[in-house]
Amino acid sequence: MVKIKSQVFSFEVPLEKVQAYLSDCANFEHLLPKAQVSDFQSNETGFSFKAAGNFQLTLEKAAFTDSCMEFKGSKSNPFPFDLQIFFNTNEGSTTGHIEINADVNMMLKMLIEKPLQKLLQEMAANLSAALH
Repeated sequence: MVKIKSQVFSFEVPLEKVQAYLSDCANFEHLLPKAQVSDFQSNETGFSFKAAGNFQLTLEKAAFTDSCMEFKGSKSNPFPFDLQIFFNTNEGSTTGHIEINADVNMMLKMLIEKPLQKLLQEMAANLSAALH
């Protein structure tokens, strides 16, 4: 199992506003890097997109608590993975990070680790920009 984390995001926005934004799967189109994503589609329970012009990825909402929002990857994805967004709140501000857990072999890990790290960094930065 490969675990990849974004940098910690932090903004002066209440947790409820962050959760409301992320509950709308259409908003993930604004979080994903435009240069690396095409064919974005969403509905009430998930979203899909083509990554780097090659892989069609689909994620469905799996769990949503005060401290974590989890999306499960579809069985049709090229490799099994989950996306989680973790939250902490303190007096009207919210911090957290985005994490991917992927079940891949060492060869695939070497191919995807850096691009996925960059993806998570951009998603965290875009989330921060969207909520300021």
